[in-house]
Parts: sequence; structure tokens; C-alpha cells
Amino acid sequence: MFERIDWIYLHSEERPVSAARCPETALLYQYWLDIRAARFAPAWRDIDLLTLPTSVVPKVMVVDVLLDPVDFVYRFFGTWHVQCHNRDMTGHKVTDFKDPTFTQIVLEEYTNTYERREPVLFQLENTLNHIHYLSELLRLPLSSDGETIDSIMVLESLIDDPATAE
Repeated sequence: MFERIDWIYLHSEERPVSAARCPETALLYQYWLDIRAARFAPAWRDIDLLTLPTSVVPKVMVVDVLLDPVDFVYRFFGTWHVQCHNRDMTGHKVTDFKDPTFTQIVLEEYTNTYERREPVLFQLENTLNHIHYLSELLRLPLSSDGETIDSIMVLESLIDDPATAE
């Protein structure tokens, strides 16, 4: 089990994808729309992270969907997330996090995206190392067979970046 150090999720709220506040979020959503074409969702194999700006890739995560019981395994865990969590979660399940509140929130948001079969945007209020900030998480379904969601791509972008706050 992994522990989150000095990280507290205070609140999570769904927002319309069209209400994204961060340019990176809008950029990744448009990329997803472009590569999905007429399908309801693109496949992970369609994603070329090297075509995305270098400011986006470290903030991306991809989880594979597990059923019976529902869980999600990190296939890709960007370096920004590695720094925030103080470890690389690639190959680990969401339920490997020690904090039950954090685990429940993440499971609910991934499950929501899986069940709805469409992009979902969440705004989060967090405290990291006693610094308050807002971020938005874009969750994008992926499907290798054109019918079943087998992965979800995620981008977390800071709305209020404590590193740039005066």
C-alpha cells in the first residue's frame, strides 16, 4: 500500500468539459476529439504522447480498467505525478493508495468516466504540503475495440499553481 504525504483532497466537483479553465486541458481534449474521429473514443495505441507539448506529458496518467472487482491500474504515470506522490504508480492499482478518502474519490471518478463513456472534467480543491490550490482533472475514455472502455487517459492541470503564486 502506498501513502500520500501531506496531500489532502478537500473537495471534488464535476464541471462541463467546455468550462475547462486551463489551456492544457482544452488542448488535450481537442487532441482526443481529433484522433477519435467518428468513434466514441480512440484507443491507447492511437495516442502519441510525443506530439503533445512537453508541458502536458508529465501531467498525464493512463489507467487500465479492471472488472470484478472494479479497480484501475496505472499504465502510464507522468513525472509530475511521480513528484507529487513521491513515487511512480505505474503498474499499481488505485486501491494501493493507503488513504481511504483519496482512494474512494479516485475510484468514483474513474468509475463515473467508465460508466458514462464520455469525457468528464472534475475541479479539485487540494492541500499539498500545507499549500492550498485548485486543479482540474480531465478524464478521457479509451477503447481498443471501439465498444469497451479499457483505459482512461487523465490530465491534471493546476488552476492555482502555488509555485507561481505571489
